[in-house]
Amino acid sequence: MKNRLILILLVVTICFTVLPTTALAARQALPSGLPNHEIESIIDTYLETNKDTTAAVSIAVFRGQETLYKRGYGYANIENQIAVDDETVYEWGSVSKILVWVSVMQLWEQGKIVLEEDIREYLPEGYLTKLRYDKPISMINLMNHNAGWEDTVFQMNAVDSNSILALEDALKLTEPHQVYEPDAAVAYSNWGVSLAGYIVERISGQKFFEYVQDNIFTPLGMEHSSMSPIYSDNQWVQSKLMENEGYTTDLKPLGYGLMFLNLYPSGSAAGTLEDFITFAKALVPNSQGSKHLFEKSETHTEMYSPTLSYPGTNIDHVNHGFWSHEFNVQTLGHGGNTMMYSSYLMIDPISGVGLVVMTNQNNDMVYNYGLPPLIFGKLGKMAAKDERTSPYDIEGLYYSARTIREGIGKMYTVLGLRQYTANSDGGFYASLLGMLEIKGEQIAPNTFFVTQKAGSMEINSLDRYSYSNGTRKLSAAYGDALEADASIKILIVAIALYAIAMLWSLITLLSNFVKFIIRKVKKRERTNDTLKKYQLILCLAITLPIIVIVFVAGKMFGLEATLNELIPYVVVSIVLGLLPFAYTILLIKKWRKLTCSKKQKVSYIITMLMGFVMSFVIYALDLYKL
Repeated sequence: MKNRLILILLVVTICFTVLPTTALAARQALPSGLPNHEIESIIDTYLETNKDTTAAVSIAVFRGQETLYKRGYGYANIENQIAVDDETVYEWGSVSKILVWVSVMQLWEQGKIVLEEDIREYLPEGYLTKLRYDKPISMINLMNHNAGWEDTVFQMNAVDSNSILALEDALKLTEPHQVYEPDAAVAYSNWGVSLAGYIVERISGQKFFEYVQDNIFTPLGMEHSSMSPIYSDNQWVQSKLMENEGYTTDLKPLGYGLMFLNLYPSGSAAGTLEDFITFAKALVPNSQGSKHLFEKSETHTEMYSPTLSYPGTNIDHVNHGFWSHEFNVQTLGHGGNTMMYSSYLMIDPISGVGLVVMTNQNNDMVYNYGLPPLIFGKLGKMAAKDERTSPYDIEGLYYSARTIREGIGKMYTVLGLRQYTANSDGGFYASLLGMLEIKGEQIAPNTFFVTQKAGSMEINSLDRYSYSNGTRKLSAAYGDALEADASIKILIVAIALYAIAMLWSLITLLSNFVKFIIRKVKKRERTNDTLKKYQLILCLAITLPIIVIVFVAGKMFGLEATLNELIPYVVVSIVLGLLPFAYTILLIKKWRKLTCSKKQKVSYIITMLMGFVMSFVIYALDLYKL
């Protein structure tokens, strides 16, 4: 009996000794397994390795309220040698969207909004005018980016502070068409998030940026942050931004200036790294900062609960506006890009470990995609399983759900087309216009570790394949890729035919120019062919839609073009589309009187057909309407 008692005491002693030691060991390492004492050297080495392509970057790693690593590196302005310091200000980009979702959850906590309610209950009557489906759209849909809207690019930005629109007016002016049924596709939507910000305005009675200042920034002591689209809520932030310069990933200057975003709730926040850390720490459940955001811890728990799972699984895709990622642990967060800045905010809600990154380079991949694995482990580690499924089910032509399906911006869809081809290793391969190489390695049934490469840039993601309701899709954080439907395939046919029409027109124009030069040199008389000049006019017209496409595409990527600026391109497209009909009438009227050779007559007919190909392209690409 005595020996048995001693044995029990020994077991209890071991338990009380080992368990705290195990817990302590877990706290001394990041989710990736990187020990706390190695964080500084590993990240500093990473910075040193990438210094030749780095302008400015500010990084912080924390656990709960403890900052484990914090450093600013490089120059906010290389030419003026303005080094990064604690007062360097960066734009948040789309990380600003988290402010919208925190605001919504605060109102939900107060009982002022029902997340599952049709959002039209919170909007002026008749506010949404381009809905295709008679199905409610909820705040959950806005959080999940699956309300069904196409992308918005025209007039997202204003050219200066005097041109900025009130949020209500900006949303009305830039309202996109609803092209998917709600819940059918995840199509990243700046417009949808900004609409959620406007609903916050409607419920709170404050402008959205004022609401954020009063209910998020001020309670957290974030004195060096701004949310106003013209930075009117923090002049200090504005002045610091004006000192900076933005850079490309290869350090080419992008210029000075401020971004004036009409749809500002989706990306207008700016501030220092310290404020960014403060906000990120407040997103850790049961933290000190969290108590300033929510009155009840249950609200935070609800915010991190899933609102959307990957099709056919119970795996989190979106958690009330936070994108879910699977490393060694599940993380929640959001990335952001503007014309001159990139940022990332990511946390593991369980351990409280978080990472924030801010740079003055657009589309940064080095830090926003390179650092998370150092902190949280290899992407896809949680999802990996031994089983595999056939990749041949995936094969086909896909396009990004985040696209434009109606109006003159429809060409945007073509740019996102990619052909997925299965390989013998159980994965797939795709290429985007030969500029982007995509490889998918299968790590679990219908689950792929995807690497996208464009030059020196590389992005990794976790994509899941699904087939339901007749639609094949690949789903990842930030959106779906959908199998091309009939209308997309018509676009491809139109473009292929247009390439032939362009070739015919250029050859015709060139051959006639050569004949003209020869005739002048040899002083020959011009043959009397009354239809020839009309043929040449039509051939010249056939080459013009490509110019319209290039100019409109340039305005799309600039994000500042107003719809009024596009009217001339629409008018030109309509005129070009009608020219083949006029040419056909002339051809019929003059046919019997033509004295040219049969070969020439055939060329007139072919030119007519090529003209109608041009009309078909204008129709297929919606170049004739806004």
